[in-house]
Amino acid sequence: MRLRSAIRLRFTAAVLAGLGCISGATLGWAQDAGSVLVNPDWLAANIDRADVRLIDLGKRAEEFEAAHIPNAQHVDWRTDLADPANREHFGVLQPEAFEALMSRLGIAADTTVVLYDSHSNRVAARMFWTLRNYGHRDIRILDGGSPAWEAAGGELTAESMPVTPTDYRISIAEQPYRAEKADVQAALGREGFEIVDARAPQFYTGESRGSRFGSDVPNAKIGRVPGAQNFFWADHVNDDGTYKSIDELRTHYEALGITSEDNIITYCHIGLQASTPWFVLTQLLGYPNVRLYDGSMAEWANADDTELVVDEND
Repeated sequence: MRLRSAIRLRFTAAVLAGLGCISGATLGWAQDAGSVLVNPDWLAANIDRADVRLIDLGKRAEEFEAAHIPNAQHVDWRTDLADPANREHFGVLQPEAFEALMSRLGIAADTTVVLYDSHSNRVAARMFWTLRNYGHRDIRILDGGSPAWEAAGGELTAESMPVTPTDYRISIAEQPYRAEKADVQAALGREGFEIVDARAPQFYTGESRGSRFGSDVPNAKIGRVPGAQNFFWADHVNDDGTYKSIDELRTHYEALGITSEDNIITYCHIGLQASTPWFVLTQLLGYPNVRLYDGSMAEWANADDTELVVDEND
């Protein structure tokens, strides 16, 4: 047991019902309800299991080498999670690259993958989306990330855990939870479709201008996708980085007029922050038809055939 005491952090029950645009029944599997978020006690009790792989995201290599949760493997989101051929849009890894990453991490099709970072799990949510998009079944997020582990008395280590590489293969041919620019354009103005902008309000209104991934060059256009509703990704979590309650989250979305009957697309700057509302909507609230536009503003705000809206008062 790697916790100094039996301190119990809040454990948010996650309801998994109908993922993305394809249901668990269609894919032939379904993750148990309540299993998507885990707390430090769960991690301490399961961290040494051979069928569990713990992934640390958000750190640079030297930071990871200095201190991480025992048995964790390192993924640098800046270099490991984006398609090298579409880096400026932070596009999703291509299938072969995803399989190579999973194989390097020693992950098999039946591995329980536990994700965490120190940034309110927004990077972990992007990794969760990538895994689910390619059909991996058993994925968890450590609620509150590494700060929750440390607050509960969990130890850190500089030791690395060797793993035996696997030969990982993607289980589905489609990418059911990914939206492309054409999907967003087709959704504009259509009844039953909602678009969620996960950026900070100043980007949503057009007061501030974003830039492409890894670049200081500003986007060609400012504003938001027409008809998009703003729910800042950071407002999905508490001050300690744990997710807000299901009731709070559902109430906020319903106040925006977004319900489980809608077809929803989330976006942000590069599809990273948008992973948080995607995770909340699909994994915690059980909304069945939610996709993430990974090209997001890095693509939309620099394309010739797209429109953006700016608040008149700003």
